[in-house]
Amino acid sequence: MLVNELNTLRIPHLLVAAFEGYGCVGPLVLPGETACLHCLDLTRRDHDPHWPIVTARLGGYPPGEIACDVALATAVAAAATGHALAYLDGKESSVTNGTVDVTPDWQWKRRSWRVHPQCRCMRSNPYSLRMVMAPNRD
Repeated sequence: MLVNELNTLRIPHLLVAAFEGYGCVGPLVLPGETACLHCLDLTRRDHDPHWPIVTARLGGYPPGEIACDVALATAVAAAATGHALAYLDGKESSVTNGTVDVTPDWQWKRRSWRVHPQCRCMRSNPYSLRMVMAPNRD
């Protein structure tokens, strides 16, 4: 999977999605430093036990199946570009450990995310203070 490879190679990446009536920018994942996409899935699963079913259905649409109007797609692309450029300019983006929900009514909402304690994203970080032990060991 591409996301796992990006994390393994420690390449920063930004998730961007746009569907009919809704878009999302973030998180900006800085491998070994910030919450990753798997952290978000684990957190969502903790809040909603049916989240894995939702995730499976979201990933099953063929390209072009979900429409998005041009105005919303443009707003999402502009927001993503702004966050990417901020990162490249050495500034902290508000989607580092966060996401921004982009809606056509301009009622955008920022959500904060944390590294999930069960996620493996920090296990290979030599500077992480988290201790990880295999579940079958004492």
